[in-house]
Amino acid sequence: MNPGAPPVLDVEVESARLEGATPEERLAFAAEVFGDALLFTSSFGAGSGVLLHLWSKVAPHLPVVFLDTGFLFEETLRYRDELTALLGLKVETVRPAVGREVFLSAHGADIMARDPDFCCRHNKVEPLAPYRARARAWVSGLRRDQSAERGATPILERAEGGIVKVYPLATMTAGDVERYLADHGIPEHPLRARRYLSIGCAPCTRPVAEGEDERAGRWAGTGKTECGLHSPAREAYLRERAARRAAEGS
Repeated sequence: MNPGAPPVLDVEVESARLEGATPEERLAFAAEVFGDALLFTSSFGAGSGVLLHLWSKVAPHLPVVFLDTGFLFEETLRYRDELTALLGLKVETVRPAVGREVFLSAHGADIMARDPDFCCRHNKVEPLAPYRARARAWVSGLRRDQSAERGATPILERAEGGIVKVYPLATMTAGDVERYLADHGIPEHPLRARRYLSIGCAPCTRPVAEGEDERAGRWAGTGKTECGLHSPAREAYLRERAARRAAEGS
């Protein structure tokens, strides 16, 4: 055996085992297994303080990668600065290769409404691609109760290219998040009080009405539910799970 080779991880088995673990234990497991090859990104949006607080306890030496698309709310940038100072985070800011004004000049000021997938690909997916290529695992704050599309989110899943996606908060609810922030004295995103329950780029985010899913305010009216950073992996997981269950039942 090559002593420098990464350990073989049975993602499905470990994901099932981690169902009964706490979010902190799940994150600590990922940090121990993947070390410096663990990528952690944060939008510094609503509820982000939970995972950022856990990260400050489990892996304070590793960076928090923050994607500044050029279209974020000013409140998000101020919230990033506030939590960075409060939690002692090591934040690495990533920006698209083409800045906001040049991008809008080339593609039109209405590009977000006209082709949101194109906009997300250029301003979110592509800037993070080099980080993803260097990582063996990637931590995200997805929760099952955020939307119907996220309802089957596992704790761990193997994504395209072999990277392992890690969702320490998958089993937490919105109520759990509120309690955690209050118990640990962590401020919430200032737009949360105005019912911005999921916060992305300003042109594509609106407040959520009573009774709507937490992510209903993202790309409202377009049929789009994800930016593309996480959805392909989850869709692949669902397809694999369905195929496996069909084979077991035959």
